Amino acid sequence: MPSISMPIIKAISSLLLLLLSLPLPAAPQRIISLTPHLTEQLFAIGAGAQVVAVDDASDWPAEARRLPKVANFQSINLERLLALKPDLVVLWASGSEHRLAQLQALQIPTLIVRSAHLTDLPANLQQLGQASGHADSAAALAKQLEQQLLALHQQYQQQRPLRLLFQLWTPPLTTVAKGSWIQEAIELCGGDNPFADSPTPYPQISQEAVLQADPVLILTPQEASQLALWQRWPNLSAVRRQQLVRINPDRLQRLTPRTLDGIRELCEVIDKARHAQ
Repeated sequence: MPSISMPIIKAISSLLLLLLSLPLPAAPQRIISLTPHLTEQLFAIGAGAQVVAVDDASDWPAEARRLPKVANFQSINLERLLALKPDLVVLWASGSEHRLAQLQALQIPTLIVRSAHLTDLPANLQQLGQASGHADSAAALAKQLEQQLLALHQQYQQQRPLRLLFQLWTPPLTTVAKGSWIQEAIELCGGDNPFADSPTPYPQISQEAVLQADPVLILTPQEASQLALWQRWPNLSAVRRQQLVRINPDRLQRLTPRTLDGIRELCEVIDKARHAQ
């Protein structure tokens, strides 16, 4: 093996000393979040003090409601966003192609976060942690949530399936299916969704299809009054058994640490209906 000459060794040592002396990249101090669940995730990992603006729908935690609003679900107020001089903008990959193009055209640093499954939550937290300078706290929270998901799975995986309808919205009457994390939560809790195999994650369905499926439980994150339409069919199992339930609208619809609370609530509601049969 050829020996390494002393000049080369000295050059390598000098390069290493130079690299060690360079300052580490500073964590962004002016973050703008354009998606509610990412806003909540940033606060959860300890980066809330760095968030200087959010979108109109970011309302949790309370501190987020007091921040300037620079976007809604349709558009970004680019003038206001630029005035806040962000050094990082975070947004959800789903449906954000136009927003991303606008930000990139202005050479604004952006972070795209992909959230489609329950198992994405720990990874999202760690991605935001790395980007914001809170890698350790994000990793700890991610591990904690992974353990909680596993515990819930172990608790409910052997339970008898319960046929249900998750009424995401009406009108039009919309439910969930495979490809949505709400459906994954339903499966984790032992729920049997007759519309799970629909071709889209959030299919529109007919009242006739629901009557034919005859769910034992109907849940909604909407106002409880939106369940009243089913009272017209007193022979529907969920109506006959008085299993029309409203659940917290944010916990399952937004993929955040609070989602675990939403899954627990969902599992408890399903289990209560299961034992009420």
